[in-house]
Amino acid sequence: MKNQPIRNLITRGICATFVAATAFVAINLQAADFKHVAVPPESIDAQQMKQANKKGLFSHSTMLPIYAKSASIVDINSQTFSQKLYLDGTNNSSVVLMTPDADNWFMSVSNPNGKMVYDELASTAKALLSEDIKVGPQTFKGKQLLIENPVKGEWTVKLTHKGKAASLIANSKTQQGRADNDVAAYLLHKGDSEFQLYSYLDNNFTTLNSDINLIAYMVDSTLDRGERQKMLKKEAIVGTIDQAIASIKSPSGALFKIRLNDDGVNGDKVANDGQFGGKIPSNEVGVYTNQLQIEGTRPDGKPFSRTTTDIYPVAAVSFEFANRSAQIKLLSDTSAVLSVPVKNLNNSDSVFMSAELWGTNSDGKLVSAAWIGGIVTPKNANKNTMLDLSFDTRWLTRAKLIAPFTLKSLRMQNVENNVPIAQRDEMSTRSMLPSQLFESTLARDINRTITRDMLMGKAPERKGVVTTKLGSGSKLLLVHGYCSGQAWNTGHFSGATEFKDYNVSISHDTFAQRVINFGASYNSYGIVAHSQGGAAALTMFARYWTGLDNATGGRLIQSVGTPYQGTALAGNLAALGDVFGVGCGTNTDLTYSGSSNWLATIPSWARTEVDYYTTSFEDKWYRYDYCHLATDLFLDDPEDGTTEKWSGQLVGGTNKGHKTGQCHTASMRDPSQTADTSRNSIMNSNAAR
Repeated sequence: MKNQPIRNLITRGICATFVAATAFVAINLQAADFKHVAVPPESIDAQQMKQANKKGLFSHSTMLPIYAKSASIVDINSQTFSQKLYLDGTNNSSVVLMTPDADNWFMSVSNPNGKMVYDELASTAKALLSEDIKVGPQTFKGKQLLIENPVKGEWTVKLTHKGKAASLIANSKTQQGRADNDVAAYLLHKGDSEFQLYSYLDNNFTTLNSDINLIAYMVDSTLDRGERQKMLKKEAIVGTIDQAIASIKSPSGALFKIRLNDDGVNGDKVANDGQFGGKIPSNEVGVYTNQLQIEGTRPDGKPFSRTTTDIYPVAAVSFEFANRSAQIKLLSDTSAVLSVPVKNLNNSDSVFMSAELWGTNSDGKLVSAAWIGGIVTPKNANKNTMLDLSFDTRWLTRAKLIAPFTLKSLRMQNVENNVPIAQRDEMSTRSMLPSQLFESTLARDINRTITRDMLMGKAPERKGVVTTKLGSGSKLLLVHGYCSGQAWNTGHFSGATEFKDYNVSISHDTFAQRVINFGASYNSYGIVAHSQGGAAALTMFARYWTGLDNATGGRLIQSVGTPYQGTALAGNLAALGDVFGVGCGTNTDLTYSGSSNWLATIPSWARTEVDYYTTSFEDKWYRYDYCHLATDLFLDDPEDGTTEKWSGQLVGGTNKGHKTGQCHTASMRDPSQTADTSRNSIMNSNAAR
């Protein structure tokens, strides 16, 4: 069933009674609204969680903090900071200063030979204008200087701040455990894109008090930049890193400075192999910001620096798998329930649980029947309880499997941020299925057709007053993205209505629930989404019963510029927002690691219902091209200013093509990707409703 939309295989249709909802108010999804889904054995690979070392960040740039000492809050007319920059590339590089009071900052730059190439304070110099610098969907104040064909080596930037020193930290929050300095600004510059830093966390289970190491090394990315799978196979370049220091900010604001070493401990498995490691904190629940700075010497003898900025969530462990057998019971007809024993460690309401169900074939060998998963809630508040996943017994008869059964690759993940909190390789399973089912299983003629009910269960009947009642009529929902204002021109679409939840940062799951609430006025709808809205729409279809399940006609979910595999900007936005005191906040679902964890919960067949588009800037040979000068520092070409082409790919979805000359949002160099009237017309005419 690879690359075939589910509606091409089975008949869509739900027989139920729906009551119109008239207001956009908060809802409370009930267990009956959760889909318990299944995936056939031949597609199980798509549900596996990636190895931790495949989920990291590549970087060819440096983002340096400029500190203002708290003790310097006195009335002075000017203060000067000197910062060394290691420019190791030959292509044009922008030097970007980002700070809330950019008008009060002035820049001078000297090359490795000591020659002043720019002095903003000189009477003859053309002043750098303070401007709005767009990083993803957010805008920050700053100044930009383009250095053309820089000489390799150690450059010097002097930053002069005129005015009261107190204004340096006026927008920077004083943080617990941070007694030395406050970040007043960031200075960004680009390095050689063919020589990149790679960093990752070595533990997928970022849970409270877990052992997590930050690993970093340099790779030669010549010819393979933007080809992530090839880049991940690169070996570390030995002897290049002289110093690696991580600055970790905890959820409560405490700051930790950690030195990474190549000594064979703290995740660095082999000493002197070019890979550096250091243990990082996990003693608080919440989101940590991790800023790693590398300095070293290239194989050609030139100095270099690189940084990565990432965020990682630490979740409490709400459940553990118990050391008892699971049970399988028949509910009715072909519907069964798998009850998995767990230890309930706190008052968590729900968790996403998944497992592979295996049975015994006629040769006495264990064979996989299906992967099953969904949001589950505990039956009671006891420490020892059961979590129930419903499934269709035709997965067993389809593969001619009988008892004994077993579960493999069991996993529980936090619903909100998809952090895996517990796993079990295998669990014995006691069958309470009737003998008649076994007789049917052993029959010679087996219907191997995969039906809709097998993949997602039976839709709940909504009778009387319920929390997720659906209305009448059909619509096309236009959905914006992360921290966004209006994204779509409603005049480009017919029979459409716009979802409006502007300028917020929420998880894919919370985003999905808000769209569900908005769409409850309609019996059926398709979705056209921008950016994170595409991931929210896919979450809706994969996890919840909604009006998407009633839609008929064409394409169910269409998206433009959605970072299905994450964006490198997620961590940078968190760091910049902390300095500016503004921004939409952290969003771990948009990191490479967070996106990978989320995708492991999305059934392969649900992805087939997504038609997606990607774009990038137009590249002309005679000029330095980008969607935005600042985000060009963090992203690998081709990219749209927020989403790299590779990270916009959804494995299992339908790629409708890549178009150049369009950027992620307005105010970038090329037109916004959502303003393409031709593509909007195509999506409108092909949309399900």
